[in-house]
Amino acid sequence: MEQRANAGRIHTDEVPFKREYTMPYSKTTALPYTSNEDFEESENIHSDDFILFKGSHILFVEDNVINQKILQSILKKSGVGITIANHGEEALDILAKQENPIDLILMDIAMPIMDGYETTRQIRKDPTFDSMPIMTFTAFTQGKEIKKMFDIGANSHITKPLKIGQLYTAFLTYLPTEQRAVSFLEELKIDGLDIRYGIALANGNEDRYKDSLYDFVLHYKETIHSMPKWIDKGNAKRIMTSCTQMGIALNHIGAYELENLVFRMKKIYLYKTEHRIEEFREQFPLKLKKLVHNIERYLSAE
Repeated sequence: MEQRANAGRIHTDEVPFKREYTMPYSKTTALPYTSNEDFEESENIHSDDFILFKGSHILFVEDNVINQKILQSILKKSGVGITIANHGEEALDILAKQENPIDLILMDIAMPIMDGYETTRQIRKDPTFDSMPIMTFTAFTQGKEIKKMFDIGANSHITKPLKIGQLYTAFLTYLPTEQRAVSFLEELKIDGLDIRYGIALANGNEDRYKDSLYDFVLHYKETIHSMPKWIDKGNAKRIMTSCTQMGIALNHIGAYELENLVFRMKKIYLYKTEHRIEEFREQFPLKLKKLVHNIERYLSAE
């Protein structure tokens, strides 16, 4: 992990600009790491990997709803909090209230009401935010706009469209990676098993809910190995039957992540696009294996 972190931290010894910081941001660093070089892309990164940063909080200043949803989708299971500001004035109001401690500001440039230039300028006027990293998020790649943001006080940039590996490297640079205080049940929920929801469906009876979890593992654990074989053989009937029955059980235990996956598998046959089932040959056993592991963690917990 340390090798990945260092890969994205590009030294700025030969890159002069107005605010020169050379140390990566950390709790003991007065000023955040700054570079006008592109972050390198960490390889083989998936949304699940962002759980490393759970407990952190991002202020995303961006008026484009699609970009907002993309970032929310990447981080939805990570435990990383996101506060959205649609323009600079909203961002300044959020920072003034300080309801959630912000670890990183991801700042668009072109926005209505107050753009990224003026917003960054206003933030840097307040010494309270001297150590707050501001990362420009922009479609402008010619350099002039990015340089202007650096001159005002931005620390780094990533470009649109968003590259998940580049975002991961940037997070490694700016966000603390130690596990923060997250409850065991919340950790399982982030990982795809909503215990509280499942207990509520069992009329608040935790013992009954645990019985449902035992039954689920008993009936479906072997499907980790069976489903890839059915996919290889093109056994649509077995796949559809298993997905239908499992989908009902997954809903009852609050396993929303795998429930969504088996629903997508069913849709492949409903829409007669059987050739796409191969996409799930590896996804399904990995997700089910993770779910079984989390169920066993919960059942064995005191």
